[in-house]
Amino acid sequence: MEYILEMKDISKTFPGVKALDHVQLRVKPGEVHALMGENGAGKSTLMKILMGMYTKDDGGEILFNGKPYKASSPKEAMDLGVAMIHQELNPILDMSVYENIFVGREIRKNGLVDKKAEIEQARKLIEESGLHVSPEEMLRKLTVAQCQLIEIIKAISVNAKVIIMDEPTAAISEREVELLFGHIRKLAEMGVAIIYISHRMDEIFSICDRVSVYRDGQYIGSGDTKDLNEAQLIKMMVGREITDVFPKLEAQIGEVVLEAKNIVRADRKVKGVSFSVRKGEILGIGGLVGAGRSELVEGLFGIHALSGGEIYIKGKQVHVHSPSDIIKEGVALITEDRKGTGLNLSGTVGDNIAMVAIRKLLCHGLYNKNKARSASLDYIKKLNIKTPSGDQIVGNLSGGNQQKVVIAKWLLNDPDIIILDEPTRGIDVGAKRDIYLLLGKLVQQGKAVVMISSEIPELMGVCDRIMVMCEGNLSGEVKRGEFSQERIMALASAIEV
Repeated sequence: MEYILEMKDISKTFPGVKALDHVQLRVKPGEVHALMGENGAGKSTLMKILMGMYTKDDGGEILFNGKPYKASSPKEAMDLGVAMIHQELNPILDMSVYENIFVGREIRKNGLVDKKAEIEQARKLIEESGLHVSPEEMLRKLTVAQCQLIEIIKAISVNAKVIIMDEPTAAISEREVELLFGHIRKLAEMGVAIIYISHRMDEIFSICDRVSVYRDGQYIGSGDTKDLNEAQLIKMMVGREITDVFPKLEAQIGEVVLEAKNIVRADRKVKGVSFSVRKGEILGIGGLVGAGRSELVEGLFGIHALSGGEIYIKGKQVHVHSPSDIIKEGVALITEDRKGTGLNLSGTVGDNIAMVAIRKLLCHGLYNKNKARSASLDYIKKLNIKTPSGDQIVGNLSGGNQQKVVIAKWLLNDPDIIILDEPTRGIDVGAKRDIYLLLGKLVQQGKAVVMISSEIPELMGVCDRIMVMCEGNLSGEVKRGEFSQERIMALASAIEV
């Protein structure tokens, strides 16, 4: 049998949108097969059909192990041998490791859950995976990477022959990425097929054997990664050549507009960090996961209490007790978790865009819907947000377009200082480039931008300066003319160079 999974001529239509138009996917046993395409290309829809979360349109067929396959729910898909590890992990944090592994398919003895048997089986699976945790440890005490491995263990325990991994490295460190890749290679050696969804090109060429590309709901083609290069893959994904992945627009750098002196967070996650950013400048903040980057900007923004330090906006000291205090001073924070803290996913695109700037949309003290509609349509056009209308529910948009809605929401408030935390995480190369160009235009207008990113090439591509954090401290700063990956990684790891 050449293919473990074949999806032939699969279509899916939502009201007003053809999400998939006769697409294909063929996966061999024991291969790591990448799914590539811009946000909205149809990758997630195709996988949700495979997992029984969506029903395909009439016509087309799915074969698994050479036999017709149909799942009506994720549980049924798992029972049939297909498992999925989602980008947004949903572990039950107040349950133990073994309970998470066997949830919904408990081992029973005389009608009761056999706790002893579950712990023993979980221990064996954990040991085989090389993970060093107790099966009785609570999930909330584990790292994101450990939770991810528990999801892999769960997939192995149901004897899955196909495991879908959706952006599995989005929230883990480089060292943890290497551990994950080791587990993926072991699974492939056991004959398990991995469907790997990622926007990170280096990962695709490092771990994947083959790649299938989709664009605007259509199947573009497949190939062995060894026969492709990055430029060819980008062209397949976006339908055009992108020679300049990190466009850098020149801007006039002026006076200091934000200065933070000796910032200490009450929980000690930030330990006396000082920095400044100038008008017309893009300042990058680099560092490993857990270095204190998000914690620093959340402290400045009043989300978490500070126990020390001073904040100056345009030379004036400001006292921040809550986000509203610093928003009034012309500062915006685009958070890392767009779904959790950036958007109201059940609200419309228009309502989300209007959310922060409500005061600007009042007319005689009342909220003016026409003014809000006009403003949101203006930003939909400016940021090239792909949506049927401003009345579309924002949760129905692709990740890249959701990210543009978050940015539009803050830009409508016309801030002078814009802080972005991982603004391109989980979005495709075309949408990333749109955001880089937007940042360039903002600094050309005299705005100041602070950007946190875990991707060093991204920081080097768009920033004027990069400050690097390590374990809650500022470990160094690098100017544009002195950028190098080695230097930044050494600072992030606190290695003397």
